[in-house]
Amino acid sequence: MEFKDSFSIFNLFLDKKVKITVDQKSFYIRVPTIKEFSLNEAINSTYHMWTMSADKMEQIIHCKSSFEFVNNILFQLGIYKEYNSALKSFKEGLYFFIPDIEIDYKNKKLIVDDITITEEVWEYILYVLRLSCGEKVEKPRTFASEDERQFYLAQKKMEEKIKNIKAQKPGDSDSLLKSFLTIQYKFHLSFDYLAEQTLAQIQWLQGYAAGAVSYEVNAQAFAAGNMKKGKKLDFFIK
Repeated sequence: MEFKDSFSIFNLFLDKKVKITVDQKSFYIRVPTIKEFSLNEAINSTYHMWTMSADKMEQIIHCKSSFEFVNNILFQLGIYKEYNSALKSFKEGLYFFIPDIEIDYKNKKLIVDDITITEEVWEYILYVLRLSCGEKVEKPRTFASEDERQFYLAQKKMEEKIKNIKAQKPGDSDSLLKSFLTIQYKFHLSFDYLAEQTLAQIQWLQGYAAGAVSYEVNAQAFAAGNMKKGKKLDFFIK
């Protein structure tokens, strides 16, 4: 399969939909804004369940992949009354992220605009969603055989374990608010406007806000003749 997408920071400022092309067929997914993530529990919980690490997924919900988990929820666990509430929230998130998706209960498969969602297609959808949430992720690979795929997944699983060990430190609960303040300080954008953007856009804006502040400080030093010898004044937009 050949995959393409229309993801870009510029396009996100125009529309919160991303076009994904599989071979010659295309469909759209919807990416969440910070406001939607914060206020809609179904969107938030669904995204985090889908993008759970392979190690955690196997421990908590006994599934080897996100695609397997989705199929289990929709076509196996969903038939039991005990899971009605969870299924309702899950489907709300599913229809938000992939508005034109169809759930074929008879044949137990997901379809969007005549494209059957295979594991490869599903992983590409998650790849684009993660990009919109500011995550640094590599484009999904295609494999010549199942053995090659399993070897790659085993490597990724080990990498995730190492990454999780390194990341076990207290988080900063105010980090997003600080990002908003940095952007607002320099670019005078309102909190309401920033909340309607994706996390990827906020990261992009914060990077340029920090660059603008640095440039302003260096410009003042340059004007006062206090720049270090050999150092030049570089504009923050290149």
